[in-house]
Amino acid sequence: MIEIVGVGPGASDYLTEGAMRIIKNSRVVIGGERILDELEIPRDVRIEMPDLITESVIEILEREEPKGGVTLVVSGDPGFYSLARRVVSHFGRESVSIMPGISVIQIMAARLCRSWTGVATATLHGRNRPDISELVLKLEGSPGLVVLFGLPREVRSDIEWMTARSELALARAAVGWDLGLPGERIIESGSLEELRGCQYTGRLCLLWLEKNQPE
Repeated sequence: MIEIVGVGPGASDYLTEGAMRIIKNSRVVIGGERILDELEIPRDVRIEMPDLITESVIEILEREEPKGGVTLVVSGDPGFYSLARRVVSHFGRESVSIMPGISVIQIMAARLCRSWTGVATATLHGRNRPDISELVLKLEGSPGLVVLFGLPREVRSDIEWMTARSELALARAAVGWDLGLPGERIIESGSLEELRGCQYTGRLCLLWLEKNQPE
């Protein structure tokens, strides 16, 4: 059985007791260096920190799963644009157990005092840009749109790409990164267009858009 544990941003404030219990009872824990450095993992638990490329993780899981006690640690929640989906698809539902975690969309909604019920989502993290019309339709058909960005250096160009459509450019916007970590920062603006010149740092960036209501 493979345990997939969502650890939220990695900070102890957002880590459930259940998640930490699974990690401490593991034989081997697999995950990214940044996340594993945040966790207090017992010395007798072996740590594997591969490049989080799907093929590398699958290869390690295939080798270790028959021996038991295998835990894959993922940031955020395993159900929100996570590596967990690929692992479940490869090994089958009967071979995987998932412990949920706090997702970035939950943290962002809390910081903005918003409900995320019905909010549409999209990701540019590690993926090609979709047809921009898809983002417009998602925004127009829901209370809001949350977009998960990729590398920090790509955020500005992604925002510039999105502002090519007025429906997105004129939407109320908030962008946040390192959510739940000491370096957390959130910038709110009356429109996405106004965020084009902002400087972005940190690791994981999230954009929250809402349609501006006519006055």
